[in-house]
Amino acid sequence: MKTGKKTRFHLRVNKPIDKEIKTLAKLQLEAALQVLNGNNISPEAVHVARTSIKKVRTIIQLTSPVLSNSERKKLHDLLHEASIRLGPVRDAGVQVQTFDLILGSSNLNQDDFYSLREGLSDVFRQRSKNSVRLIPGIMDSLGRSLRAIDSWNLESFGVREIRRRLRRIYRRGRTALDLCMEDESQEVFHTFRKMVKQLWYAVRITSRYWPHDGEDLIRDLGCLGELVGKERDLKMLASALRSFSKSKATTNLLSRIESELPDLRHATMKRAFSFYELKPKIFIEALII
Repeated sequence: MKTGKKTRFHLRVNKPIDKEIKTLAKLQLEAALQVLNGNNISPEAVHVARTSIKKVRTIIQLTSPVLSNSERKKLHDLLHEASIRLGPVRDAGVQVQTFDLILGSSNLNQDDFYSLREGLSDVFRQRSKNSVRLIPGIMDSLGRSLRAIDSWNLESFGVREIRRRLRRIYRRGRTALDLCMEDESQEVFHTFRKMVKQLWYAVRITSRYWPHDGEDLIRDLGCLGELVGKERDLKMLASALRSFSKSKATTNLLSRIESELPDLRHATMKRAFSFYELKPKIFIEALII
């Protein structure tokens, strides 16, 4: 499978919503299974698989009013296990990518950082090697999740439930944003980041029911998601750098990261408060479903 191929992730208008939801979940899990087939642990494959898992989690959030507790728990546990196993290699790959982006956008002499980059690359290669043996278990979890979808009873899931769940996801994002102003810990900010991503996926699922196919919402949420994601990536790289022996290279790079973070947080909060300005009830009124 070509990892660049797009998998449909929107409900089609005038189609039974319950069947469409199940189809979307299946498409995402099938995409994850195909891209990992053959023990493919490349950065792109891991990204596609983890993204597919997150999309299915959003589908579960949308359908939770009609799914039983046991169904939700089973799927949560299976998807969580698969995602956690893919996490270390994903994080190591992002650290190398973030490292390259920082050097590429600075006037720092890249030759001075060669050894440091090699150290980060070694970590990525080792984690990739370790993760290969985990692929069969990951694919088993994803396969079991895929087969479980057939038993979903979503006949009572319709317009009313979609509106309520979208409103709830949006409201949770606003609440998480308020908490970010009271508590600047990474844990709180991570929760907000997840809420932004979840709303982004939920809007994409229902895009055909928003004005102009939700293009403005999807774009704005995508930009906000990039900002919150960049902060996470920078902090993750900084944590990795602190595990290396202290040197001029690590000191210079950490200094640059720490100088960027305040402006990045300010830009993120400004965009976030602009997006979440509307009250949940007003936000959901635009949904034409």
